Amino acid sequence: MSLTVKVDRKRKEDLERFVASLILEQGIKITLQEALGLMVDYSLENKDEFLKKVRKLPPLEEDPAWKKLKHPDDWKVRDASEKIDEYLYGGAS
Repeated sequence: MSLTVKVDRKRKEDLERFVASLILEQGIKITLQEALGLMVDYSLENKDEFLKKVRKLPPLEEDPAWKKLKHPDDWKVRDASEKIDEYLYGGAS
């Protein structure tokens, strides 16, 4: 089973550089998928160290998307799901 995960451009570039350095400096050939898998395994094995990093992140409540979920826009429509295209783009669907 596989899973698709989005990472920001900088992290992807950093990971690619890291994997390239393993090949150049250590002669270790590894794919991005294998490297990420090992990083996940390492984080699970070293939960306390991982938690120290997680605790330094800003609280979820400060995330703009989270705030928006707490106070959604009221479109004054009883059931927008049936006419979503009309409300978003105008005209009949």
